[in-house]
Formats: sequence, structure tokens, C-alpha cells
Amino acid sequence: MDAFTLSEVLEDLAAAGDRFAQNELAPGARAAETGGAWPVRHDEVARGLGLCDLDVPESLGGAGAGALAKVVLLESLAHGDAGGLPALDQPGPTVGAVLACPDQPLAGRVAAGGRSGEAGAVLVVCDPETHGAPRLEWAPARPPCRWVWVTAGDGLALFDGPDELAPTQALAFAASGGVSSALEGCREVGRWELAPLSGHAVRARARLWAGAVALGIAQAALDATIAYTTERIVFGKPVAHHQGNAFELAALATAVHGARLALRDAACDLDAGAPAAPYWATQAAVFALDAAVATTDAGIQLLGGHGFLVDHLAEKRFREARMLGLLWGGRDAAVADLAAESLDVDEAVFVQGAHR
Repeated sequence: MDAFTLSEVLEDLAAAGDRFAQNELAPGARAAETGGAWPVRHDEVARGLGLCDLDVPESLGGAGAGALAKVVLLESLAHGDAGGLPALDQPGPTVGAVLACPDQPLAGRVAAGGRSGEAGAVLVVCDPETHGAPRLEWAPARPPCRWVWVTAGDGLALFDGPDELAPTQALAFAASGGVSSALEGCREVGRWELAPLSGHAVRARARLWAGAVALGIAQAALDATIAYTTERIVFGKPVAHHQGNAFELAALATAVHGARLALRDAACDLDAGAPAAPYWATQAAVFALDAAVATTDAGIQLLGGHGFLVDHLAEKRFREARMLGLLWGGRDAAVADLAAESLDVDEAVFVQGAHR
């Protein structure tokens, strides 16, 4: 298995996700955002596709299909509507913490609560040089936040969720709602010092999740932009056929496809247990997030004034792409992890990367 050739099983999974995304998620995207939730049927179908189970090991009750399967499905679903994914996908971005936790029975209970939809878990990424209690800046409003994983450097901790969660404005992903809370007073359930670079692995899994969702959003924006600009006539020819626009669209298409290959390659490395997999997962996620922001921004600009109106999904996709780049310490924390590891890893890692 490699990033460039999906197995027949994964091709079928992607096709099923695409059908559901285009037939049901996309047509109801704006209504779900306005209503603050995906319809129950959408949640049920996504669960039926294995959304919450694919990257959870069989030993913890999951499907054990791996990170590549999860990346493929997330992209397919986000291509239709990403709005409800943060609320529905449990353990989702926290699966790295579940896998890294030395107390696997405890981690299994946390994952099971999320997969059942009864008790949610979220991940908070802290700067290891910052002191004081961490703060949960944003989390989906559903399911109730029962657990909080906190990672800083190579440290990992698990807390009981806060008793009170304050509703917060959803800058994006309104179909998942939004809450925030200070974590002072939360009961610490466990604290562990992981092996060197293992903390990066926890964060890299969350970033890979964000990158895969961003990729689906970017592809949807690119498809919509090309459809509009090849039909809209300006100065006697389609908008897309003007040289500057044509070059920009070609560059964006290349970036989106390159991000897809990078994400899948990184997911394959994670599934194979490659030592440098977290490094390349973070690199791929940053690439995907940057491509998503550029593509969704172009979608607004090339649509003109209409791009800023809620009549179209262009502005929604831009908000989602931007917000994904702010989660879990944001792009800066991701680049900081890359820089720290680049200064410490064996030279063979860079040789491996040069041949990709």
C-alpha cells in the first residue's frame, strides 16, 4: 500500500463517502450551519461509514483500518460539508493521545465514550514554556466534553472535563456548535512523560485530521471556482481563460493535489510505524492547510462581490479553512514542532525526505 495507489477497499470507501457528501451533505450544508447541527440521519450515515472507528485500534474496540483510511474518508465527507465533523468524529483529533497514553485501559474507556456519543474528549496543546493552567479555547458543543487531553512538549495529561462550559461564537463549524472554558479546578486523572518526540506524535495526529478536512474543503472550493469561472463571461471569454486567472487556478489545483499525496503518504508512514512519521504528518498538514486557505480565498475573489454573501458557500469554506489553521496551537505551534525536531533528528530523516 502506498499514497499513490489506494486499495480497492479504500477506493470503495472514498466512493461511498463522495456519494453521501454530494447527495446529502452538500445540499444541506447551509441549513445545517444555520440550525447548528447536522441532521441525525447524516450523523448515522457517517458513523455507518466508519468515521469514528477507522483509526481506532481493534484492541480498543475500533476498526483498526489505520490513518490512511481515515484521511480518505475525512476528505470525502469534507468535500460535501465539514461543518458537523468536529462534533461527530470522536475520538477523532484526540486519537493520537489515545494511542500514546501509557494507561491503555483508561485510554480505551475515553475512546469508547466518544465513539458512543456519550462523552466527548478534546485536545489542548500548550507551549511547554508557558506556566499556569491551560485553557480550552474552543471545542465542539456535542457530545458533552467529559475529558480533556493536554499535551506540552513530550508531556501528556488527562483531566476530567470542566463542570461549566461557556457557549462561544463559532467562527466556523457552526454545525458543531462551540464552547470554551478555563481548566482551573479540573481533576487531573493522569499525567505521563512520554518518550522523546512522542508528544509531537500526539499533535501530529490531530494536525493530520485537520489537514484531511482542509483538503476536502479546498477541493470543494476549487471545483466550485472552476465551474463558475468557466461559465462566467467577462470581456468576451470565460473568467478562467484570462491568463492571470488561468495561471492561478492551475497553481491551486497543483497545490491541492500535492497536499492530497503528502497527506496520504504521511498517513501510510503512521500506519507503518515509521520513526519520522509525525514529522511528515505535520509537514503535510501545514501544506494542506496553506493550500486550503489559498484556494478558498481565491474562490471568494474570483466570485467577486457574491463571494462574501451567504448565498454562496465560498465564504463558509474560507472561514473553515482559516479556523482549522488555528486549532491545537495553530500553524505556529506546528512549525515550532517541525523546527525543534529538525534540529535534533538524525540526518537520515532528511535523506529519507529528499527521496520522496
